[in-house]
Amino acid sequence: MSTSGPRLSRLMTMVPWLLAHDGVTIDTAAAHFGISAEQCEKDLWLLVVCGLPGHMPDQLVDIQFWDDGRIHVVDPQTLDRPLRLSGDEVMSLIVALRLLVQVPGSHDRATLITLIERLESSLDSAMTSAAMVVDVGVSNTTTLVIEEALRENRKLSIIYAAGTDDLVTDRLVQPLGVITTGGHTYLEGFCERADAIRTFRIDRIIAVSLAEPMPLKRQIPGSVSKETTASVRLRAHARWAIDIYPFTDVLEAADGTIEAQLAFRDPHWLVHVVLSMKGDLQVVAPLEARKWVADAAAAASRSYS
Repeated sequence: MSTSGPRLSRLMTMVPWLLAHDGVTIDTAAAHFGISAEQCEKDLWLLVVCGLPGHMPDQLVDIQFWDDGRIHVVDPQTLDRPLRLSGDEVMSLIVALRLLVQVPGSHDRATLITLIERLESSLDSAMTSAAMVVDVGVSNTTTLVIEEALRENRKLSIIYAAGTDDLVTDRLVQPLGVITTGGHTYLEGFCERADAIRTFRIDRIIAVSLAEPMPLKRQIPGSVSKETTASVRLRAHARWAIDIYPFTDVLEAADGTIEAQLAFRDPHWLVHVVLSMKGDLQVVAPLEARKWVADAAAAASRSYS
């Protein structure tokens, strides 16, 4: 698995720390960052070839460490203090967190709200005075009931308005999880009316209530218990995903496209990851996994239309 993400984070914090601890030894710095002395030297050699656009000698980070094993930052360029998010970046985070608060799931809403408040307090008065409303069209009651069903392993009784016609139906659903993609949130579950897995756009659920507990031995079509892998293809601009999901056997082509194996236990998790990547991640094999994704995408498309 790629280590580029953690390494970049370490490099961005290393220079300010070294400035505050002038003359520290390589061994001490390595111990502070939880890496080997050899890796610390590699990081330092990388830092001294980084700098401002132009990359002339006076535009590069200047760190001396090769004489006596002690590290001295001569010219940090712009890395003399930890980077701060811009106002626009903070606003983007606030919008995303407010959206997450409204989406059903196991996340800690109290913590999210606290984080939102702290981010808002970091903005200047002009930005905080602007009204910001994020509404995903999902009632708080619906969110809480879905969360309770997932937590307590209960079925859901829903009244659902389909997007393809004006038909309103009663459904008994065994919930499997929640998917957010394309700006909408979907409940994925085994629909007993259709006797198949279906995806329901949550803002089209007119009413929802808890039903009886789900059967312990019910086998949902396509479910597996042991870990397996899917062969996938990742677009070059989405290589950040390598540091988030359990990719193995990563190979990069000349055009930047990445071929890899993606480990998973639950097909629904795999489908969720692929759909959330919005076309940047494609399942190549096995054929069964390709069908899972195709069926889920088609169901979501029908619910959306």
